[in-house]
Amino acid sequence: MRVWVVIAASLLAVAGMAGAAPAAGGAASAYYLVRPDPRLCPSPICGGAWVRRVNHPTTRCVDGSDARECYVASVIGSPQGGTFTLARGRLVPAVIEGFPELGALRVSATWEHAGISAWRGPVYRVRDNGVRCVTSPCFSFSAAKLETTKRTTLSDVDLTRVGGQPAFLGKAKRALAGGGLIVAGTVRVVPDAGPAGDGRVLVATQFWLSG
Repeated sequence: MRVWVVIAASLLAVAGMAGAAPAAGGAASAYYLVRPDPRLCPSPICGGAWVRRVNHPTTRCVDGSDARECYVASVIGSPQGGTFTLARGRLVPAVIEGFPELGALRVSATWEHAGISAWRGPVYRVRDNGVRCVTSPCFSFSAAKLETTKRTTLSDVDLTRVGGQPAFLGKAKRALAGGGLIVAGTVRVVPDAGPAGDGRVLVATQFWLSG
């Protein structure tokens, strides 16, 4: 699976057409993975972005249909010149004359992917919970699976397989110690990780830094 990348600047021209879009009735804020639309056809039918709700098999599009991912004509509120692959926001009508079926993603926060690998696995928000132990394994991290009520504790978070710039790894560790880091990956049980028994490690395939 390729890394999902969208260049926000390329969407700004289209976003101007949807700047006055009202929120869809009852639309809730959610986390979306975002990728550019590679199709070559006239805007606004093409050239926007494809969005997919995190940790859900399908996404509810603006027209009421359910699909693996939804096309949006614009991304509203994206940072100028920034790049991001993960956003929190709402799907709203694009309000483009002649195209009543088109939607837009109105974002409230964005995150840049940090690694060079393709993301795989569920997406979590992970943070240091402050627990310290005199023996190992010590479950010092709390992980919340985004868009669900599932929670777990971890003895470690392995970010080494993601790749990317060394500076990003430092930022990720600071985020873990602060408000939390958004990480995709697989939770694995490590048998006999120490005197306290089995450990539980989140092996990351990708992580995102605040844009």
